[in-house]
Parts: sequence; structure tokens; C-alpha cells
Amino acid sequence: MNATKALDELHKVLRQWAHTPPMIKPTLHLRESNWWRLQVVEEPGVVWYNQKLNDCVEWSAEKLKDWPNVKRMSFDMWDFKSKKDAEKFLIVFHLSWQQ
Repeated sequence: MNATKALDELHKVLRQWAHTPPMIKPTLHLRESNWWRLQVVEEPGVVWYNQKLNDCVEWSAEKLKDWPNVKRMSFDMWDFKSKKDAEKFLIVFHLSWQQ
């Protein structure tokens, strides 16, 4: 394969990646108050507001509204009193939002 053809193939792959929908990746961090913060985030540099993210956040809000010891902190952020509960929710999240 000559260099020109290899570069053409690389450009083709890069154009496909540019049109791939962003991944939604929740993160879990211990807060100062011993609460565990779950935040639904996308890959850096991707437009924040899109329908997939909105659907995901709405789904999460619906699932978590009746959980004890869970507080919604912002649009895409929840605090959990226990790490075990936060990890349980992450498992359900990943099973429901396979990407």
C-alpha cells in the first residue's frame, strides 16, 4: 500500500469517528461530606446538550426519584449516601444504556 492510499484510508476512518455519537460516561467520586457523587458526563469537547444525553438524564432522574439517601444536585448530578447504592445504580445504568 502506498503512502497516498494509506493516508486516504486514515482520513476515511477519521471522518467516520467524527460522526460517531458521543459516549455517555457516568463518573463516581467521593465528596468531602462522605457522600458519593454520580455525574452523567460526555466525552470532552462534545456539544453538551443533545437528545441522547437529555433522555439519559431524564431516565436517571425517574429511576432515582424514590431512592432513599439520594439527592439530585444539578441537571446531571446526584449524591448517594452509600457507595454500594451508587455502584448498584451504575450497574443498572450500564445495562440500560449500552453504547
